[in-house]
Amino acid sequence: MLLTGITGAGKSTTIASLIDHISEKSACRIITVEDPIEYIYQQKYSMVSQREVGRDVKSFIEGLRAMLREDPDIIFVGEMRDSETIAMTLMAAETGHLVFSTLHTRDATGTVTRILDYFPSTRQSEVRNQLSLGLAYIISQKLVPKKDGKGRIVAMEVLNNTNYACANLIRTGKIEQLYSQLQTKTKNRPNEKMITMEKHLAMLVKEDKVDLLEAKKWANNLTSFTDVMKRD
Repeated sequence: MLLTGITGAGKSTTIASLIDHISEKSACRIITVEDPIEYIYQQKYSMVSQREVGRDVKSFIEGLRAMLREDPDIIFVGEMRDSETIAMTLMAAETGHLVFSTLHTRDATGTVTRILDYFPSTRQSEVRNQLSLGLAYIISQKLVPKKDGKGRIVAMEVLNNTNYACANLIRTGKIEQLYSQLQTKTKNRPNEKMITMEKHLAMLVKEDKVDLLEAKKWANNLTSFTDVMKRD
């Protein structure tokens, strides 16, 4: 599961909330490698070990190699910064671990493209196949100022890759067609439940939580946002 967004978009906070919830409900072995450690997880029903790059391990890749020998159930990689870390993270996901990580990208399709861009053309097909099999969700989020001026509210774009159509598009390299899946696979079913950033922003405007002009500034695709506002 990838959480993406600009610096300060609340990615680490969202992941911390998810890990804390899992720790409260399940008996798991959770290991993190972060740079720096932003949240200290309380030991609840799960056993949580946190490592910091530069203090406990030399690099993300060294931390990943070490933790995979410790039989974790859940892994949190603070950030995927290079091709070696991405490859090791994908391998961890393929071998049955639940892996959380972050990237600095603004939307779901851009996230897939960014990951592929880290690799040479000779490895693109291999990485697309790994992504199609190992990726579960991409959640791209933004913190948008509230209409009443009291703080900010999260707006999210969610790509559910447990959907066969999405996995197939990634595997075959038709990344530009993922947005249409986000627009159409919106029903409350396990393999759907997707939403575009524009749709979520439009919902916040109609719920009177975000100002229309503010929402327009945060939309990735202004034309799509305008269409959603007119249609819904």
